[in-house]
Amino acid sequence: MIVRKLADGRLFCINQTSHALMAAQFCRAWGNDDFAPPAPVDIVRMAVAQHDNGWYEWEIAPKLRGDGVPMDFVHDDDPVGKVALWRRGIDRAAQQHPYAGVLISGHAARLYGTYPGHGLSAAAQEAIQRFVDDHARQVETLRAAWADQPAMQRWLAPAHLDANITLLQFCDVAALQVQMPWERRRIFSDVPVDYAGATTDVTMTWDDDTIAFAPWPYRVHDFTVSVHGRVPARQTFADDADYRQALDAAPVAVMTWRVAAG
Repeated sequence: MIVRKLADGRLFCINQTSHALMAAQFCRAWGNDDFAPPAPVDIVRMAVAQHDNGWYEWEIAPKLRGDGVPMDFVHDDDPVGKVALWRRGIDRAAQQHPYAGVLISGHAARLYGTYPGHGLSAAAQEAIQRFVDDHARQVETLRAAWADQPAMQRWLAPAHLDANITLLQFCDVAALQVQMPWERRRIFSDVPVDYAGATTDVTMTWDDDTIAFAPWPYRVHDFTVSVHGRVPARQTFADDADYRQALDAAPVAVMTWRVAAG
């Protein structure tokens, strides 16, 4: 869950699965003369759209923080459970296509590499390290299982796989940047421009109406992205049941941005 505080103090509660759908909108038109399009395009787009699907069960019955405020992914207090959540989502995506599962596991493994869990319990750190190790094994297992499939071997080549994971992360963070929200300007380093290892930096700026990227990585002149969520009438709740009831009764809100060259 993403819990955004609005200007009037109300909370805008966005499911991770809805966030991921907006992230996929940043992938839909990716590719032009300067940026290679995703390959395999349908599977990469699906992986972006499904990268947080492991949250589905949690979001059916969302929880509160200890102070009665809705729990979000930033304040999640169950790191071992979060690893299990990642595994569930990866397995689910891999049932649609194993390459999608590898992309999502690579995304999560990179996140754990950036935020390795220092200060967590020994059990949590062990679960995280085992997850990261399992990703590497998953890639090798897939290479062996699809040894007679030239296309899959191309997609699993280190530079190709790295580029697709980086694209997934670009789309994920671009969506989070405006949903959380974070700073109005962000530089994405090492954004892939091809599948041979070439990269560039892309600068993102945004306001309440428009998101801009420079250089422009899309084949269209502009497009829109949007995310929906719910705005409950209160900001704190007596217990989980009280929160869930209020969330179910809350009106739906939609945020939309135009995306164009910066």
